Amino acid sequence: MEKYKYIQLDVKNSQLLGLENLSNNYRRVLKGDVDLNTNIIYIYKSTKTKKIYIGQTSNFIQRHAQHYNGSDEKFLKAKFDKVIVLLSGLFNGSALDDVEGQLITYFNADSANLRKANVLYDNIVINGNRGNKTSAYLEKEKIACDVVLPFWEKVLYPNGWVSTPTLEELKNKALVKYSPIKTLTNEQDQLITEIIKNPKDNYVINGDAGTGKTVLLTNLVARLLKEKTKIQIGVVVQKNWIKTGREIFKIFDISSNNLLVATSTTIINSGKTFDVIIVDEAHKLSRRGNKQMSSFNQVYKKQKYVNCESHLEILQKLGKQIILMYDVLQAIRPANISRDKFINLTKNYRKRFLTAQFRIQTTKEKHYTAEDYINGIKHLLYKDTGLLNSKLTLFNPNFDRGVFNDHSEEAYFGYYSTEPIHNIMKWLEEDKIFHPEHTNRLLAGLVEKWGIKDGKNINKKHFIEGDIQMRWNSTQNDWINIKDKDAEEQVGSVFAVQGIDLNKVGVLIGDDLQVNKNGHLYGEPKNLLNNNCKFSRKDIANLKNKFEFTLFVLNMYYVLLTRGIDGVRIGFWKNEHFQKYLEDTLTIKSFKEKK
Repeated sequence: MEKYKYIQLDVKNSQLLGLENLSNNYRRVLKGDVDLNTNIIYIYKSTKTKKIYIGQTSNFIQRHAQHYNGSDEKFLKAKFDKVIVLLSGLFNGSALDDVEGQLITYFNADSANLRKANVLYDNIVINGNRGNKTSAYLEKEKIACDVVLPFWEKVLYPNGWVSTPTLEELKNKALVKYSPIKTLTNEQDQLITEIIKNPKDNYVINGDAGTGKTVLLTNLVARLLKEKTKIQIGVVVQKNWIKTGREIFKIFDISSNNLLVATSTTIINSGKTFDVIIVDEAHKLSRRGNKQMSSFNQVYKKQKYVNCESHLEILQKLGKQIILMYDVLQAIRPANISRDKFINLTKNYRKRFLTAQFRIQTTKEKHYTAEDYINGIKHLLYKDTGLLNSKLTLFNPNFDRGVFNDHSEEAYFGYYSTEPIHNIMKWLEEDKIFHPEHTNRLLAGLVEKWGIKDGKNINKKHFIEGDIQMRWNSTQNDWINIKDKDAEEQVGSVFAVQGIDLNKVGVLIGDDLQVNKNGHLYGEPKNLLNNNCKFSRKDIANLKNKFEFTLFVLNMYYVLLTRGIDGVRIGFWKNEHFQKYLEDTLTIKSFKEKK
């Protein structure tokens, strides 16, 4: 049974055409009859300007008249000639906010596809308020499945209102994943409210991979600019996320002269001060040293920063309020700020944790959860490091090991003892047959040599197994969206996928990660073939640095192993010893490979 109905009308000279052809109940709903459920979502469209306006109301006829009373110049200039009205018995206040927000997000992502196809429009959705703030509510999943999805795929797409046939295709887009009007959990919503109410307090937002730190960031920026119009905000992101971040804020009409989205170096060199500085992936902030781009170190030559030892110290001088998104398990280079330095610089900050897991989606039929997988991977990699006992990471030792002993076809986790590339690629390619919209990739530790010039050489191969020859990612910036002919046959490094969601992921664990005589993991410098991720020969002789290097290697694999939304498979690349360690540590029973 359908959980929704819709009405489509033409608009001419501000008048609604065809009202007389509607049934009495439909006319009563549109007029806001108090004896009926008149909560509706409406979408205006112009076939001339391609503009869209999405709204909600309980009296559509009255709201339509308000739109055309002459006060909203942007609305009038759009020259709308069609409107579609969505009705559902499930609609209430929270649901209307959510559905409005979802449709604004999806229409914006759909319009981004048009722009990439060289259809040059400005922002298609002209809503000035970007929708109302929404939080989780009881019927959310039901409305998404029974109303929004079929309305998009059975009504909007067949009738030419949108260009993307399925919502699943859009859900993989950054514009949807990180939407600044995305429905928040109570945890996220309360945290944003707390931050805004306490502008003199600084925050460290701790969270595992996939706990919604970046979504919190985009929503926080949107709320701040909406509630404090004169506020100056600096958003620090990694280089490979600048384009995405700016597009997200622009397409949702959040870009302004009050907002700068850039790397920490650009923020520092801008000469500006900010009311709020928000740092995504603060664990990757630079520290003074020789293992980084020279431009990172240039900032310390300025007289006022000459005594600073990290970019964080400089940012603290530039921002009245500092908000740091942090995960101690994702620092991967000696150039990243050290744990000790970070802890010392943020000792007076308010510490908060995000706990809900959004990236990893285990199926409802399974008894294990995403949290079980994350905690199992933490145990696998860090059980002998002491980090799991610290206050820097939420670790639950009572995770369900069933996630690692599920040998069924739809198991989230698995591994291959032989022919790792062949078996992983077969698994990834089979998934694409059933889910062509999925973004699946093979990833690996830094155990094969790569040079910058290799990125342009399609004939240069780095991973060879029998007849299979594959190369490293051709670029680190926006790698998963590249148009290379061999894009899906490239092997991704940690630099190309940190902060990125993928559907199914294969991970080659190489011989840079080994097991010592005590049964503990350690990083082997000679087998990690990226000099920027290693200490100098002199420095690595220091026991503390040896331990830090091991953590870098562990963190790289933690990042790789936590990219998959729908599944992960491990392959052992010149590292057969790690299989026994994995089986013993996670108490894995016999694993039969699918042939």
